[in-house]
Amino acid sequence: MTSFPDGTWTLDPSNTRLEVSVKNFGFRTVVGTLAVTSGSIEISEGDVIGVTVSADASSYTTGNAKRDEHVHSADFLDAENHPVIGFTAKSARSAGAGYQLDGTVQIKGNESPLTLSVSGLGVTDDKASFSATGTADRNELGVDKMPALMIGNELTLAISATARPSPNM
Repeated sequence: MTSFPDGTWTLDPSNTRLEVSVKNFGFRTVVGTLAVTSGSIEISEGDVIGVTVSADASSYTTGNAKRDEHVHSADFLDAENHPVIGFTAKSARSAGAGYQLDGTVQIKGNESPLTLSVSGLGVTDDKASFSATGTADRNELGVDKMPALMIGNELTLAISATARPSPNM
């Protein structure tokens, strides 16, 4: 596993993106993006000991205004009452050429376990970039308005991120 220098690495929101995809009517995939507002990676003795990612639920967009408005509503994300979608992990483990983050995803005030598979990690003195993907059951997260025939139960979350060393490093 490529190691980060110890300390806190802060996600760069302008270079970090969260995508959520789900099957629609069993054959078409709908992909939405969310603006990542904050996040960090905590490193101690070369090991990941914590990861947080927060995204603005009201920023969800697929390019279809009518669909996006419905997804923002209480039927799905309830962005007005639950403005943050988050991921939190307390550890990482080696997995082949990359590693996995075991944590929880928070949507609509509910939490569900989520393992993200991390790949494409590149670390320099002034930044780290990586991609991570995982799946969660939307019903466990309270996003259960429509039947599985219309909207698949499996949400795929994909993060493409750049982190920079915090000033105190």
